[in-house]
Amino acid sequence: MLIKLNNISKHYGSESEGTLRTVLDGLTLEIREGESIAILGPSGSGKTTLLNIMGTLDRPDSGEVFFRNSSKEINDI
Repeated sequence: MLIKLNNISKHYGSESEGTLRTVLDGLTLEIREGESIAILGPSGSGKTTLLNIMGTLDRPDSGEVFFRNSSKEINDI
């Protein structure tokens, strides 16, 4: 396994202000070594947010991110 996302959720805005927007909700994905994937979707569907979380540029609100069979979560690094 190259990267594994387990039950990833990401939100922007504030629930108290009525601006809460769910971008990723319970996403699970595993990409194996040598595997190629395409991430497709309309504008605003969460593609860049997903890539930012996979690249550790952003942290998910909940869920786990693992890299190269590491049992240590990227969020703990």
